[in-house]
Amino acid sequence: MNQDYPNFRSRVQRIDRARRNRVEGEFVLQSNGLLVPKQRRLRFGFPLRGLIMAFVIAVAVKAYLIWFLGIEVYSAEMLELLSGTSYQQAAARILMPDQMTMWVVGQYDWLAAQYVDWQAGT
Repeated sequence: MNQDYPNFRSRVQRIDRARRNRVEGEFVLQSNGLLVPKQRRLRFGFPLRGLIMAFVIAVAVKAYLIWFLGIEVYSAEMLELLSGTSYQQAAARILMPDQMTMWVVGQYDWLAAQYVDWQAGT
């Protein structure tokens, strides 16, 4: 076996990796006049947008449950969860009504009233 074979394999792997990481059909003009394929950028950042969207969706679902079930039934279910296992207690603490959730419940009430008025008008 040739002693340059490991160098050859590492070069082939680098070329394959560069080929996989380029964007198809897009090129960049360098300052020296060469036209080279555009490389994909890896983004290893904190997923802040996803975290914010998950929070907004969780508040909207929690508010809908409070609006649909009523605060009395919802509170009774929370008390039942608080007396359960540690997992149920953690879920109850997350699902507890807060000021933002109650504001969204008020917005649901307003939307429901607008819908009823719209239905009565047509």
